[in-house]
Amino acid sequence: MKTVTRKQLIEMGASKYQAELVTKALTPIRKQGSTNVYDLFAVSDRCKELIENKRSKATTRNAIQSLRWAILSLAEQIQDAPFGMSGFEQLQYAETLNLRAEDLFAETKAKVERLKKANSATSTKRQKS
Repeated sequence: MKTVTRKQLIEMGASKYQAELVTKALTPIRKQGSTNVYDLFAVSDRCKELIENKRSKATTRNAIQSLRWAILSLAEQIQDAPFGMSGFEQLQYAETLNLRAEDLFAETKAKVERLKKANSATSTKRQKS
């Protein structure tokens, strides 16, 4: 199971307040010493809920969106070990993962370009007004 702690959320760029905001409503799946450990996908879902909450400040929503992207990126990086596979099967599996990562990177670059265009169009409209 893919897990995360508040400390890891802070290391991903969240403030202490944002890490608490995201995890406060969640039930930890276990304790590791004195640290609560949360399911990575539950944290991602909670981030999505907070982003959709229009009562939150835009800066908080943007920070949580960045945190969610970091969480999803982390989820993609964590892979189960291919135990029981031959060497050739492991290479094929690794190649598949590499292609998937390249596709995700290309999608992310395309999203960034679309956001840049949308922001520049919005700022151009504001300047004309």
